[in-house]
Amino acid sequence: MNLQESIRRILREEFDIYNPENYLEDFYAMDFMEEMYNEEDALRLIQKQIDYVQNIEYPLKVYRGIDTISPQEDYGGVHWTTDVRVAEGFGDKIFVGLITNQDSIDIEQTIRTRVMNPYEYEITVPNFDEVKILDIYNI
Repeated sequence: MNLQESIRRILREEFDIYNPENYLEDFYAMDFMEEMYNEEDALRLIQKQIDYVQNIEYPLKVYRGIDTISPQEDYGGVHWTTDVRVAEGFGDKIFVGLITNQDSIDIEQTIRTRVMNPYEYEITVPNFDEVKILDIYNI
């Protein structure tokens, strides 16, 4: 492999959103992760999140919980979850939505947030209008 091919390979790996090594810093940003997981185990867990995102079947049902009693943020609709219990843990007003295709989600940010908070099952949708609202209810 010549120098030019080596540079191309390095650049491709560096900017490849599906390269688990690009998310190691995010993984280790979580409390105590460096103490609990060596790099090999961390990469395996990161790859599991990448595989999930790459293999999402659409349409995908998602949920978003907002706190209408003591709101803390702007609820533009970026953060959704695939687990209704997670949404209900975030607020008293629950949106149930449908994402019809992969173009609606921010793939890189979805991977990043799932690596950093795997138990929130997050899907990042930059534009609220990309989610077809099926239901809204209060708990």
